[in-house]
Amino acid sequence: MNDHLHQPFKVKDGLELHFVNDIAIIVMNNGENRMNPAFVDDFNVLLDEVERNSSCKGLITTGRGKFYCNGIDLDWMKQNPQKLAEFLSQTNKFIIRLLLFPVPTLAAINGHAFAGGAVMAIAHDLRVQSQNQGWLCLNEVFINLRFERGLVSLMRTKVGGGHLFTDAAVLGKRYTGPEALKSGLVHAAPPMSLMLAESIQLLKSFYGKSGYPRKSLQLMKSDVFRDALDLFKTFSNEMANSFTAKL
Repeated sequence: MNDHLHQPFKVKDGLELHFVNDIAIIVMNNGENRMNPAFVDDFNVLLDEVERNSSCKGLITTGRGKFYCNGIDLDWMKQNPQKLAEFLSQTNKFIIRLLLFPVPTLAAINGHAFAGGAVMAIAHDLRVQSQNQGWLCLNEVFINLRFERGLVSLMRTKVGGGHLFTDAAVLGKRYTGPEALKSGLVHAAPPMSLMLAESIQLLKSFYGKSGYPRKSLQLMKSDVFRDALDLFKTFSNEMANSFTAKL
């Protein structure tokens, strides 16, 4: 999907930032693209570059290979239990930053997006998933983990209520691209060869010629997701305790 992208503007340990006209594209190219402190720090550096580019009107994130993002780096957690609470707080701030990013965002889900990787995709404004590769799945129930309350509120707002929320968040259903499209979790499910082109086209269909006023868009997002943000701010130790119990 990304083979025709030219030389990246910036590279940070398996993360690449490209600018294609007025759209920023962050490509994750580090195997399973699991989230650990280095991943989040490096991703934030690239997000800083996107925000500094005043001509940028949209952001796409995607991966190379079989994975979009396979969630939290469990191996890192096992080796650093004393840093767990700090890291989970860092990850929450990262998800909030994506949620409130001042240009429209699109997750081009090229492969598997499990657990925290699915949450990361859901934090984007728009989602496109490959028609024929990978699952989108909130599989926390299968690995004995719990959702922090801010995430529950965010997912309920993004996913909706009823059986879809139960299927996705409670029962951890695995969605192929066509299934996710039918359920309304993603906006399109093109073949892999057209993923990037259709993602760019979809993103441009929202922001038009002039783009969104950044401050206005960010304020609108903060208003719409206010309940989730308030719960994120009261981040407690319950998630750290849940992860520690698993370790």
